[in-house]
Amino acid sequence: MKERVVRIGDPVPLIGVMVQPKALDKNKPAVLLLNSGVMHHVGACGLSVRLARSFAETGFLSVRFDFSGIGDSEPRAGSASFEELAPKECMEVMDYVQKKTGINKFILYGLCSGSDAAYEAALVDERVVGVGQIDAYCYKTLKFYLYDYWPKLFKLKHWKSFIGRKLGLKPESQQAHSGQIDESEREYYEMPTYIRVFPPKASIENGLETLMKRGVRFLTVFTGAESAYSYKNQFFESFRRVIDKSLYDIEYYKNASHIIQEPNNQEIVVARFKDWVSSF
Repeated sequence: MKERVVRIGDPVPLIGVMVQPKALDKNKPAVLLLNSGVMHHVGACGLSVRLARSFAETGFLSVRFDFSGIGDSEPRAGSASFEELAPKECMEVMDYVQKKTGINKFILYGLCSGSDAAYEAALVDERVVGVGQIDAYCYKTLKFYLYDYWPKLFKLKHWKSFIGRKLGLKPESQQAHSGQIDESEREYYEMPTYIRVFPPKASIENGLETLMKRGVRFLTVFTGAESAYSYKNQFFESFRRVIDKSLYDIEYYKNASHIIQEPNNQEIVVARFKDWVSSF
């Protein structure tokens, strides 16, 4: 495979890394790997680098790039929000790849806010044929509360925490850590300046219906760190009216952290996305 830095757009370019397989097949979609919050294009714990290289091993070109104002990409003039800019900049990168390689189909991948950007870009550009996500938008069901709260009823530490909150006592973990992140781990966390807001469920349902009708395929992974998600089929049950299960794959890795920092979980996630991308 070949890896090279690319500069996309003028006068303020988006900076990224194109990973090209040994033999380029223009009939295969290219994969764009998006930022998570304000995290650099290497991805959380280097996950985007590993994914991009794994895709190249199976013959898929990819570009992991920074949106304007993030990582290596300088800010661009204007007052548009990230939610407005991200889909446009995804389209800009798709235009670049199509012009340089002739590839006209794309898979978009993102974690957390990156998954949101991938979804939004898919809605406005029909070249998108697949969306890969980690901890995407999700909404609670009645069953969520059963899976989430029932096990806690039998754990003493949850009762201690509940009673402590009622008495106004500070938990020991907060006393010890005071919410501080170890400096060696800081680079793996999204900056607190980014606030993620879920749209109304009806809005996402309408968007998913549009994408299902277009035949866009999804692989969405949820982790145990997503507090609003507690069992594998929760997403399907939230959107049962519009989801086509032949197009939509869900995985739930309960023991994985939000940024997939555990080596064993990284192996699992990379292998799962590699297999999914290879099916296009």
